Amino acid sequence: MQYQKSPERGLCLLTSFAMALNVSSKELLAEIGESWKLLCFDGLPIPYCWRGVHIQEMIQAALQRSYAVTPVELIPQVAPPRLENPVSFLRYTDVPVYHGGSEENNWKIFNQTITTCSGVLTGVIAPSLSKMIQRGHAVAFEKGVIFDPDTKAYLYSQQQCEDHNFYVNCAWRVDKIEVLNELGSDCSAQ
Repeated sequence: MQYQKSPERGLCLLTSFAMALNVSSKELLAEIGESWKLLCFDGLPIPYCWRGVHIQEMIQAALQRSYAVTPVELIPQVAPPRLENPVSFLRYTDVPVYHGGSEENNWKIFNQTITTCSGVLTGVIAPSLSKMIQRGHAVAFEKGVIFDPDTKAYLYSQQQCEDHNFYVNCAWRVDKIEVLNELGSDCSAQ
């Protein structure tokens, strides 16, 4: 994986996928056009006022290049179809799913994904958790190395991410479809 710096603020997701797909961020940017820069959220500073890049746009770019994108959530959650109790009108609380019954097992699966695969990590940058100032962030990863398009590359660990004020929640595996077929999964494009 080749390290790339974001060409502009607000393009960490696009740049991280560019690294995972071994293409230039300029190439992916040309594919989605300027729609990511539409003013959608008046009153917010740049880049938060823009529409931004959606993960589905990056999944489509991956599929067009014969890559499959698979989410591996750190703490998956389930919720009922209605978010509000029809009797009390109180919101339901999402229920976390723990593999094997423990959060520790979730971390093992998550860490194994990051140390053995390639892809993109998403989460939030929270310089101060007490102030609740957070913004979404994405970085690329390859076999235990984090490639942060806003700063630099560093070795993965939960502590290293948190030292960079990055709190992860989902690892998006990016696998060549032919590799998956060799493993026995029929992921051929229709």
